[in-house]
Amino acid sequence: MAEPKEYPPPGHLLRRLAISVLPDAADRQVLYSSIPLVPELFVDGRFRLSVIATMVDMAAGTMSVGITQPDWTATFDMATHRVGEAEPGAMADGVTRLVRSGKNIVVSETTVSAGGHTIAYAETTFSRLPHRDGTPAAVAVDQPKHYGRGELPLPAPLAEVIGFRRQQPGVVELDLQPLIRNSTGSIQGGVSAMAMEEAALHLAGPGSTLDFLHVYYLSADRTGPYHATATGLRTIPSGTTGRVELRGAERTVAQGTFITGH
Repeated sequence: MAEPKEYPPPGHLLRRLAISVLPDAADRQVLYSSIPLVPELFVDGRFRLSVIATMVDMAAGTMSVGITQPDWTATFDMATHRVGEAEPGAMADGVTRLVRSGKNIVVSETTVSAGGHTIAYAETTFSRLPHRDGTPAAVAVDQPKHYGRGELPLPAPLAEVIGFRRQQPGVVELDLQPLIRNSTGSIQGGVSAMAMEEAALHLAGPGSTLDFLHVYYLSADRTGPYHATATGLRTIPSGTTGRVELRGAERTVAQGTFITGH
């Protein structure tokens, strides 16, 4: 029998972001994570909130799988708030704690800090998927994982690496490629958030930053290209509140709301 394929594979964006996930040796309801906030992850001097969301998703997902095995989980929704800033080159450190593990859902919260102060807070819900034929084999969640080992750093700003193509205001297009696929062949959830952030920033204009993003993950689409479309619901001098969706060639992959600031 063939060995299960490693995910994320070498060269994948999740590895090139150099995310680390470390379980608490004494408490399986606590998990630690980190990501170096290299300059390529900044826009107009401020870190991309979606990058923090990606780290949180990996940490919370690792925790949820560990708690529910032999069942599996899938991200249902995630809300991420910017509550502080960090300098390029800082290390962002997350602490994920279990809020509730039920029959159908697993809820966690994550606080992220850098330079001794809090920069982000997130809440994540995972759907619990009962074990059946085809459920991925159990994964080791009790050992540290340093995904960036042996990987090359990002060669350019994140938007260029992924290949975002800005179209009319609020619309961003991207292609599906091995760099951003998830384990089922669709677009990876963190990259979905990145595309939605890019659309929101494109709508809000130069100098804007994403301060809040709430994403519902709705379905998979394995074909592409994908289009992220942000629409303003309210614009005031301090920023824009709006809705944003990500569509593949056949269906809506994710939908949510955002708040931008200046």
